[in-house]
Amino acid sequence: MRYCWLIIVVLLACEDRPVKVDLGTDFFPLRTGQEWTYSINKTTYSYLNDPIEESFDLNIAVTDSVISNGITTYSILVSSRNNSTESWQVIASWSARINGNQALQNESNITRVKLTFPVGPATVWDGNLYNNEPPFLKDYGATSEQLLFRIENFNQPKELLGGLNFESTLTVVVSNLFDPIIGQDVQKETYARGVGLIHKEVTQLVFCNQGSCTGRQQGVSYTQTLTSYAP
Repeated sequence: MRYCWLIIVVLLACEDRPVKVDLGTDFFPLRTGQEWTYSINKTTYSYLNDPIEESFDLNIAVTDSVISNGITTYSILVSSRNNSTESWQVIASWSARINGNQALQNESNITRVKLTFPVGPATVWDGNLYNNEPPFLKDYGATSEQLLFRIENFNQPKELLGGLNFESTLTVVVSNLFDPIIGQDVQKETYARGVGLIHKEVTQLVFCNQGSCTGRQQGVSYTQTLTSYAP
């Protein structure tokens, strides 16, 4: 009889313990006062002219927040400068929030679902659920599955050029389309736990296959790499 009581006590103790579920929301942390500074390397391509290369710094700062219907929306200022000797110049105003299981970011009045929770190696979602942005490669004819965001390299360490190291990161494949005749649209964003976006790469090019511009391409290619941050 004594052993029966012991089993009951153990079962009750197990039932009282809360189950902790890792949703991965710390890959997209939002707090007033946060700042991220990035190095941008950008190449602009044209059918008519030679490629133009430029480098500059980008600063993203969470400046304020407001609560409405239980949801906190954070105000974000985006600034740029040509080099470290110049003052920051504000170039855009964004906002971001966690709404249910979605991390939403509004950039220049375009809202995208940056992440959906819980995150994992098999997580896929419609990142353009709340906008009507047309596809970059209009003639590609991508399937609905190809247009979904997905995660790769989940929970992997990553070292950035410049020396910053992160123990746990994931990469969101926003787009990965290529056609040797039409062009390519490759977009990937890497997030680190407790930090947020640490690296982004974008290549959006349309190929010319007729007339005087044959063999040339038009569009942009750039990388965005974190150099410092204030959590």
